[in-house]
Amino acid sequence: MDKILKVRNLNYSVGDMDIIKDMNFDVLKGEFISIIGPNGAGKTTLIKCLADNLDYTGTVELKNIPIKKYTKKEKARIISVVPQEYSLPFNFKVIDVIKMGRNPYRNNKGKKEDNKNDNFIYNSMVQTNTYNLRNRFYNSLSGGEKQRVITARAISQNTDIIFLDEVTSSLDMHHELEIIELIHRLNREKEITVISIMHDLNIASRFSDRILFLNDGEIVEYDTPEKVFNIKNLSKAYNMEMMIRDNKLLNYKEIVPLRVNRNMDKKDKNIHIICGGGTGEYIIEKLFSEKYNISCGIIHDGDSDVRVCDSLNVECIKEKPFSEFSLKAVKEYIEIIQESDIIIITDVPFGKHNITNLRILKEYKDKKIIILHNKNRDFIDGESDKIIEKLKIRKNVYYAYNLKELFEYIREID
Repeated sequence: MDKILKVRNLNYSVGDMDIIKDMNFDVLKGEFISIIGPNGAGKTTLIKCLADNLDYTGTVELKNIPIKKYTKKEKARIISVVPQEYSLPFNFKVIDVIKMGRNPYRNNKGKKEDNKNDNFIYNSMVQTNTYNLRNRFYNSLSGGEKQRVITARAISQNTDIIFLDEVTSSLDMHHELEIIELIHRLNREKEITVISIMHDLNIASRFSDRILFLNDGEIVEYDTPEKVFNIKNLSKAYNMEMMIRDNKLLNYKEIVPLRVNRNMDKKDKNIHIICGGGTGEYIIEKLFSEKYNISCGIIHDGDSDVRVCDSLNVECIKEKPFSEFSLKAVKEYIEIIQESDIIIITDVPFGKHNITNLRILKEYKDKKIIILHNKNRDFIDGESDKIIEKLKIRKNVYYAYNLKELFEYIREID
């Protein structure tokens, strides 16, 4: 596939502050590229450099020609831009604003280049659901309506590339998805290259071919969403705890924000969680966010607790679904139990497969154990209830009737 943009040694500074730092990357024709990163990462500045609207150093090639060699009209026939905000000093009607997208196709005498203009204008209004606004004045519109009108103007421009600068920031959920789906459809059907700044990471993950991840004016990573979206990359840049999981319905990596990183010191306690069937999800997430060293298992692969562990990169001993625990898994479990300071037994039910987790615990009488109450956990002829009752009488075992008590016990032990 042809490279429609080539960026080499791109730098941009304001005074002594470097905003864009030595960027090198290519964009292929027909790609949907999302630029992500925290506020101040240099996203909007990069878009302005790519559109040749700032005095940068380095080179930006558009269709293998340095972009600085194009006239403004030539560039406008190849690149259209939808800015984050667009204000007009005069109160034009919507139809006149959208017609401005056809200005690059007028000759020097102001005449239209061809008779296709009206079709482009009409189709762009229909596609963006702005036809009913055509006779209203632009400055009377809401923020979301204005954004749709400017998107319509860009579409009427009929370019090879569309730059989007946070176009959905003022849109409600319905219109956000409507605009992104429209742009994505144009991208796929007409091979229009899209380079879009995105704050919504899930929208970026769902629709992008590649993600350009910026932080502090530098490229952290430039690759597919599957490779870019990982806990190490995102949690550090966005300074928050998050979970990444597979959205199997729509087939993309889904980011679930958990809480802002409060810069807590990492705890020196090792906590092992015996869980399954979703009983550990909240406990895993909370202890992870509080910087404990946690591990889980043994759990059958495919369990929802396993998916949470995978999302947070938490160590988890896994076994094949619906099978007895292997010697290898048991050995791993014993090694982790020996190194654990606290063992948590959630309200997970016990049956013939996972009862091994409890049987082995009987041998470790010096371990601090917290048991979460569940009067209906036994599915193995009373064996798990008997083990739980014997564990409860130990002096270093705590029995929590709810999650509040469980976390209080952890703090008490800590």
